Amino acid sequence: MKVSILQENLNKGLSIVSRIINSKVTLPILGNILLTAEEGKLKLTATNLEVSINLWLPAKKEKEGKFTIPAKDLTEFVNALPADKVLLEEKQEKLQVVSGNYKAVFNGTSAAEFPHVPSLKDKKTSSNVGRKFELEVEEFVKAVNLVCFAAAQDETRPVLTGVRLSCLNNELQLVATDGYRLSLKRIDLKEKLDIPTLIIPARALVEVIKAIEQREKPACTGREGEKKLQVAVTKQINQVIFSYGNLEVIARLIEGEFPDFQKIIPEKGESKAVIDTEELIRAVRTASIFARKSANIVRLNFDKKMLTIKANAPEIGENEIKIPVEFEGEKTEIAFNFRFLQDFLSYLDKETLSVELSGALKPGLFRGIKDNSFLHIIMPVRLQGE
Repeated sequence: MKVSILQENLNKGLSIVSRIINSKVTLPILGNILLTAEEGKLKLTATNLEVSINLWLPAKKEKEGKFTIPAKDLTEFVNALPADKVLLEEKQEKLQVVSGNYKAVFNGTSAAEFPHVPSLKDKKTSSNVGRKFELEVEEFVKAVNLVCFAAAQDETRPVLTGVRLSCLNNELQLVATDGYRLSLKRIDLKEKLDIPTLIIPARALVEVIKAIEQREKPACTGREGEKKLQVAVTKQINQVIFSYGNLEVIARLIEGEFPDFQKIIPEKGESKAVIDTEELIRAVRTASIFARKSANIVRLNFDKKMLTIKANAPEIGENEIKIPVEFEGEKTEIAFNFRFLQDFLSYLDKETLSVELSGALKPGLFRGIKDNSFLHIIMPVRLQGE
């Protein structure tokens, strides 16, 4: 393998693919990046077996080949180089890196030991790809941002660390829940997709979004301003590939039965409040100063045309904030973990928000007034004496 590439492009590419490499790996090879010299491109590949990334960078190939190098060492070295051409050449199971007056030789590992990573661009592996479809990038980014944060971080129930993706009629539905909250977002499609229900690791979808956000850097992700995201499922239905420009994110699907979330979505609350989103964000942020010192609890008291938000902490004191709202129903007090409120409010469009309630111990149902394709449910906190 022998290839030359601009330091700026290589540095950006290494920073993208190395994100998914764990600091503590069970297999040494998983700490490596696979470099593949192709015609007019240098392909970088990294994997942690759950999520993989393929990235093609513009380069001048002098000799085909592939080799793996420890990601951390190579990334740090390239980052320290001046803005100049970088020559990468494999010599006797070592990689020589030369840029101007800088030179290094890295010990590497044969590419044969690197795990297989599928690709839509590789003719040898693309035959293993089953169903393919395209999504509007902007809509998909918005949908993922509105659901991913609700997935569980705890690995004790792996299925809850994923996002359920399914197609019903002409609608794509994304759902995530950690047992304490649930987010659901629907995307309208021009036609029905013939795809199975998939449970995709939330972490993989976050990496897809990060890749899309690099679209203003054509050296990393291909043509600027691309509108379509290609999605493909392998024939074994065990992996999903997201392709955007010159970058692919591949995720191993999660096996298991996703909870029957429809059972916990209330049809309609007994009372309903309409709140200005920005006012609520500001109020929750202010109350959090006290709530984070007292189990993260904030109390919401709905009465006529006013919402009162309270939090108290014995260490520092208490606070009270009043927000004007449109409210229908009986006076209601309910308590939530303020972090759950902040999480979903930070991704919601700054529009008016509706909250439907059916008592202090039943979940609160949040919707955007303009966006009926999204809903969020938060389980309340039981207060002492209730």
